[in-house]
Amino acid sequence: MLIKRGQRGPLVCFAVLLSMIACSSTYRFQYQYTMIEPPGGSEGIEDDRVRIRLTPVPKRGTLNLALSNRGTQAIAIDWEQTHFIDPHGRRQQATEVGTNWFLRPANWFSDRVTIAPGAAYRGQVQAGPHQSFNPFSITRQASGAVNISSSPRSLLPASGATSDVGETYQGRTFQFILALQIGGEDIRYPFKFRITDVDVQQGK
Repeated sequence: MLIKRGQRGPLVCFAVLLSMIACSSTYRFQYQYTMIEPPGGSEGIEDDRVRIRLTPVPKRGTLNLALSNRGTQAIAIDWEQTHFIDPHGRRQQATEVGTNWFLRPANWFSDRVTIAPGAAYRGQVQAGPHQSFNPFSITRQASGAVNISSSPRSLLPASGATSDVGETYQGRTFQFILALQIGGEDIRYPFKFRITDVDVQQGK
């Protein structure tokens, strides 16, 4: 192929751009966090109506939720009002994920999960829109890359072009607000977590 002198400039720029893309790295982040509120509740809270335990699962970016009904009235988890508040103060909807949601034979599209007196609920919670019959979500990054995932978008950035993207979150806090309805009464149980460590991994 014969290249004229006037065509070399654009081709050289294009080659440099390809080289920069090939050499660029992606940093992946995994966060460690611990519950700091309510005071004295390292894993959750307990009263005469409920026992709530929240266990972080950093590798998946989820919270394991265990809720026991200790009262005499049915308890409903209101997923429409249950939400996260990220480190920037923005509200993000909470959604139920994992096999408990996918294999549930009833109330697949319900906004509430009911727990009878003496019964318990166990599941995984993550920030993002409610799951639907379509288990896949498609997102486009600023670079133009398209990601197809079976999980909702994370509350914290899972990857970035520089390590600072994740490291700046160390020491910051986020909240999880569990919305319950007990005997016609709407009750909010707030929990606050502090990010204690950020594991940064570099990959091509």
